Amino acid sequence: MTTPAEQPLATEALAAWFLGPGGENAAELERLAAAAIRDHVEWRRAYHPEDGAVLSPARIAAPGAADARALLAAEFRDLLVALKRDVPFYSGRYLGHMLGEQTLAAQLGYLAAMLYNPNNVAAEVSPVTSRLEVEVAEQLAAMIGYPDRASWGHLTSGGTIANFEALWIARSIRYHGVALALAAAGTRASLAVRLPDGTRRDMRDLSLWQLLNLEPADTLDADREFQRLIPAAEAHAALEAHSLAAIGYQDYTSQLAAAYGDPLPAGVVLVASTAHYSWEKITRALGIGGRCMVAVPVDGHARMDPDALWRILQECARTRTPVLALVSVCGSTEEGAVDRLDQVAHVRARAARELGLTFHWHADACFGGYAASVTRSADGTRRQGDAIRAETGIGWPSDDWVAAMTALEATDSVTIDPHKLGYIPYPAGAFLLRDRRARGLVAIDPPYLTQASHDASDDERFLGRWILEGSKPGAAAAAVWLSHRVVPLDARGYGAIIARAVTGAHRLHEALDGPGVVRLPSPDLSVVNWVMTDPRARDLAALNRLNEAVYRQLSPGDVEPPYFITRTRLTSPAADGIVAPLLGALGVDESAWQSEGLVVLRAVVMTPFLVDPPGTADHCVGLVQALRDAVGAAAAQLS
Repeated sequence: MTTPAEQPLATEALAAWFLGPGGENAAELERLAAAAIRDHVEWRRAYHPEDGAVLSPARIAAPGAADARALLAAEFRDLLVALKRDVPFYSGRYLGHMLGEQTLAAQLGYLAAMLYNPNNVAAEVSPVTSRLEVEVAEQLAAMIGYPDRASWGHLTSGGTIANFEALWIARSIRYHGVALALAAAGTRASLAVRLPDGTRRDMRDLSLWQLLNLEPADTLDADREFQRLIPAAEAHAALEAHSLAAIGYQDYTSQLAAAYGDPLPAGVVLVASTAHYSWEKITRALGIGGRCMVAVPVDGHARMDPDALWRILQECARTRTPVLALVSVCGSTEEGAVDRLDQVAHVRARAARELGLTFHWHADACFGGYAASVTRSADGTRRQGDAIRAETGIGWPSDDWVAAMTALEATDSVTIDPHKLGYIPYPAGAFLLRDRRARGLVAIDPPYLTQASHDASDDERFLGRWILEGSKPGAAAAAVWLSHRVVPLDARGYGAIIARAVTGAHRLHEALDGPGVVRLPSPDLSVVNWVMTDPRARDLAALNRLNEAVYRQLSPGDVEPPYFITRTRLTSPAADGIVAPLLGALGVDESAWQSEGLVVLRAVVMTPFLVDPPGTADHCVGLVQALRDAVGAAAAQLS
């Protein structure tokens, strides 16, 4: 296998990394796909040939078998015809959702492993792809800056499941200090723990509020000490007797009332107001409650407002409301915004120091996580903003953006979707933990997949023990692994692809500058938002109808449009910081905005080919013209 140093420059290799919008690399895909099939068949033929053929020539040629093959061929042809009615996400004309071309390596890796049908629940049924999944997680952790060996991660079906695991573990860590204190009291074990102010106290002497505000690492340190002091079976039984996960909310509440007589308010989850809608699903599914999800306001660039976060944390400290987790966003779904994670880190440290309030900090980087590759050199060192800007030539990224992406390494957990800016086939999300010990708080051992005794290496390869999902495709791991081998997770590979996509987004943002268009700020990543206007749209309701009509003309329907975009509706108060600066240009008063919300058109630039040289279609100009044509048709209906 080649090493990263032997790989060609991205400017040259890009021509070989994708099938291409026009299928330009079809011969290579066909050649290697056929090689994968032939190789798999040869493996089958060579496996115990003494067993003899099950499907004899006569059996294969039988009339019933021939009819079945004919049916397969006919139905397959129908499927191929139907699939052509899908969206052309490989094209520069598709600027809708976060769907993009997959790398050739990812497609081939998925195809090859799919033929073997590995199930990555445990290495017993997937010895190869389970190893690849562990390696992939290590690669992603290194990309964002998590410490080697201390961190851990795995692949999921997507960002929602990865985010679910993040909050599942965050809640487990938050309440585990209470379980440790009660367990220690029952076993009379002396268990000292560090408090946010740096002092050490016996956990049995702490108040409920103090136990719920231990730093995650300190809770895990205390757990390790308890497991050292108490025989394993006794420690497990003692913790299970006081574990929220084991006894459930109803019994747990009764235990707290009896032990502490301290009815604290329900714990809350703080999320950026731009956070994905899955977070409300998750809080509801975990029994935390949708009402316990508190939105943190964002600024005009759709980034979490650190001052607003500080005020919310002050109020939580005043009312003694536990914070189960804080969710920052690194690439918001609607705006592509990257929260100032570096500033959030300062607020977090200040809250611990001045308020005695701590929490698990999670970064939802489903969309933007791979962009950390932009900041990585081939040797793994961090790149500075000026060096990156010299390559992009568009004033992106800012030093603030680089500082935010660098601060990913300070979070407790991160979710990343390889099937977005990793250009990997679905399903492929990823969940990363900064401190691998936290996974032990949710571990379950099914008897049919575990041995009477197993060592650490077995633990690493029995993924089902630690994760929410059970069975899952090993093909996804193979796809990500092979793509990472071919396209480096640094500025030469993924960094170059993503920088080109963002450059294309900035070109589109510039092309939209003109009469009849009100733009949101230039993108942190490759999402562009704007509102089309027309004198005939005399109020906000009419303006929203205009933009809805434009969207319908440029989205999948009975007639294929020249370009595909999507739209979203920004609402108050979640998007107040985003929309308030636009009200004047839109001619909309604040009361109308607060009652109606604002329909915003949205383009996601996934393709790295939007910035290709003259001679190819200029899709930025093409989209602007298509938008103006759509406005003309839609506005006529308003008159």
